[in-house]
Amino acid sequence: MEKEKQIFDKRNFYTDDDSGKVFIISLLAPILITLLFTLLYSGIAAAIGYDAEEATGSVWYNVLASLVSSLTFVGIYLIYNKMYKIDNRTVNFDFKMGWKNYLLAIAIGIIVLFALQPLISMFDRLWITLGYTINDLSIKNFGMFVLFIFVSAVTPAICEEIIFRGMILSGLRTKFNDIVSILLSAVMFALMHNSLQQFIYPFLLGLILGWLYLRTGSIIASILAHFANNFFVLLISYLQTTTGFSMLLPIEWWSVLLAIILAAVVFVIVFLFDRFVFKHQSKSKVERTPGRISLFLWVSIALAGLIFLFNLVAAFV
Repeated sequence: MEKEKQIFDKRNFYTDDDSGKVFIISLLAPILITLLFTLLYSGIAAAIGYDAEEATGSVWYNVLASLVSSLTFVGIYLIYNKMYKIDNRTVNFDFKMGWKNYLLAIAIGIIVLFALQPLISMFDRLWITLGYTINDLSIKNFGMFVLFIFVSAVTPAICEEIIFRGMILSGLRTKFNDIVSILLSAVMFALMHNSLQQFIYPFLLGLILGWLYLRTGSIIASILAHFANNFFVLLISYLQTTTGFSMLLPIEWWSVLLAIILAAVVFVIVFLFDRFVFKHQSKSKVERTPGRISLFLWVSIALAGLIFLFNLVAAFV
């Protein structure tokens, strides 16, 4: 009877207050845990006779640090829900959304990547011209490619979607309309990456993933789109490193125009999907609550902005 009462007492919704708190924790916790992991890794490396600086510059360190950072999000999700008595199923893992939606989610993830790639490449070249250092991913063999699929495609797709679409976006909708909620969650998703290089694309991707989550009502859809997107980023990197294949366009007026047109095409496709493909599906509903917007939400966005600016200044110094 007591167990049934505890289950009944759990709430099945997030608020804007939850969005702010979760975002603050998601900004700081991975930094602190990665720092602790680095100290531990360096200590172990020094104890067995390896140079600590060389050890933390290795591929294995980067792989494990990325994995630890991503899994921190799962810890945040489970611990936060436990502390605030929120049902874990509030993040809707609906596996029964239909095979068409499965395929559409994957297709959208692929379309977004290839259509936006020319525009993002143009921005990368602009940042380089301004003196910003671009970190290119280099995957030198098939074994590393398979490893990175798990570390940089599967794990981030699941963990980041749970936090940013499942918790943060859902909470924002209790105070804002869907368009503003998607915009805010996309900005927060972009700021979380703490990098000028990784701001524009995560923002645009965040818009699409937010729309997809609300339109299907299932976090599985945005996870699949996110995974497909990351997978093909890794595949392109692997092909570039091993074969010399490149998707870079020359800096000409026509290539800039093409990049802009392709970016516009993405949102035209999304509009057509929304208008015709999802026309019989209702957006997931949420009850908006009156009152003042949570201070935690504004503080979390301001904090993310300050961290982003600090990293930006440091990158140019």
